[in-house]
Amino acid sequence: MTEEIEVVHRAIGARVQMIRETLGMTQDDLAKKIGYTRASIANIEAGRQRVPMHQLEEIARSLSTTPKHLMKGIWT
Repeated sequence: MTEEIEVVHRAIGARVQMIRETLGMTQDDLAKKIGYTRASIANIEAGRQRVPMHQLEEIARSLSTTPKHLMKGIWT
C-alpha cells in the first residue's frame, strides 16, 4: 500500500511540475504564490513530500486548475 501511495505522490508532483512549467512559472513563483518554500515545491514535484488535500487545492488554484485535473489519470 505504501508503495502505491508513493507512486501517486510522484505522479501528482510530475503533473504540478508540467503545468507550472507550461505556465512559465518557476518553483519560486509558485512557492511565493501559495506561501511555501521553493524547497517544498521541489520536494512535492519530486514526490518526496506528500501533498495533503488542502494543499493540493491551494496548488491547483495557483496553477489555474483543479485538484481533479491534477489527479486525472492517476487512479484507474
